[in-house]
Amino acid sequence: MTKKFRRMVVADFEYEVSDGNLPNPLCLVAHILDENLKFVRAIRLWRGEFGSKPPFDIGDDTLFCAYTGWAELMCFARLGWKFPTHIFDLHTAFLAASNVLTPYEPDEKRIKERKRLVDACKLYGLEGWQSIDKESIAKDIGEGRWRDYGQPAVLRYCEEDVSMTVLLLRAELRGRPGRFGGLAPVNTDLVLHWSNYSAKAVAQIQARGMPIDKPLWDLVQENKAAVVADLVQRFDPSFSSANPIYTAEGKFSYERFERWLAEIGVTEWPRLDSGQLQTDSAAWDLMSYIPGIENLRALRDSLRVIVNANLPIGRDGRNRPSLFPFGTRTGRNAHTKSLFNAHAGMRGFMLFPPDKIGVYLDFKSQEIGVSAALSDDPALIDSYKSGDVYYSFARECGLTGMRWSRLSEQNFRIDKWSLCRG
Repeated sequence: MTKKFRRMVVADFEYEVSDGNLPNPLCLVAHILDENLKFVRAIRLWRGEFGSKPPFDIGDDTLFCAYTGWAELMCFARLGWKFPTHIFDLHTAFLAASNVLTPYEPDEKRIKERKRLVDACKLYGLEGWQSIDKESIAKDIGEGRWRDYGQPAVLRYCEEDVSMTVLLLRAELRGRPGRFGGLAPVNTDLVLHWSNYSAKAVAQIQARGMPIDKPLWDLVQENKAAVVADLVQRFDPSFSSANPIYTAEGKFSYERFERWLAEIGVTEWPRLDSGQLQTDSAAWDLMSYIPGIENLRALRDSLRVIVNANLPIGRDGRNRPSLFPFGTRTGRNAHTKSLFNAHAGMRGFMLFPPDKIGVYLDFKSQEIGVSAALSDDPALIDSYKSGDVYYSFARECGLTGMRWSRLSEQNFRIDKWSLCRG
């Protein structure tokens, strides 16, 4: 660690929170460590004891440490506290250490690994400390049922996480020898840099939320059956066939999907180990050349949001999807219960206040740009600068004559005036 700190603050909040709303802090436990990571003192605060500023130093000579630090900083924002100058997000450090491909084992089935505190501790050999069902307790606390446990038990639960976070912090800084070279000590300068985004920026994104056209959303929910029936009729390519893939209520059938594929002459489609047709994004991407598939994909993504009402909206009219920084294979945010999980046409539910300007931006071919910069490959740099690197590749491979079916965002946008007329 290039910069030396006089003290470390390892902290954890417990809080109540309902879908789409800001957290309501319940308690805080913090362990203060000296510059050698030795325990100095503990701070334990309950709701009603929070002051107008943090109960510990947050200046330039203090390092604030937390696992999934954005959740803690969301509580800072809720309490009106200033953010710490420096933050070390142990979750980000864990991702940096664990998002590495191990040697290929043909007989080994890869399972998507979880990224909880207990999983990070396990990676560093810190096992056997969970004597309670922490997931159930966390859910009960979040939903306001903490009284079933009582204040002392909730504080003990919170402090157990802090104690283990301290051990994990020491382990991440020290590294761990083992198979495939073990785990090297984390690059603390990089983790400090990354944590400015994964903790501070993400906390502010969550606190602000995504503005939603609540009247339109409510109108769609009130007329859900009519909306679903209309979308199915317009965008299910099998609607007029003897075996429509979707029912009028918006229910998808794998069996009818398979029969429809056979009817249009598609003999091959990716399958899961179970034999069921694969319907994740990779399968849709691979088979998108089939006429009608893009419409079907957009319909499936959009109905998942509408039918399940899977868009938590807070009392302030803001959607606060769960964000998981660096959570995807490419290092982007993973997110759930968001308009960005659905077809682009669903983003018409976003509505900025009249006195605000919303700017909708996305990195174009970001991975290609990063690869070009890191490799310093002149050909790749020229392709990236051309504006459409994928078209350049397709042209070089003679693939520009292929037909690709795309569903325009405008065609799929919910029309509230049609709903009102209906």
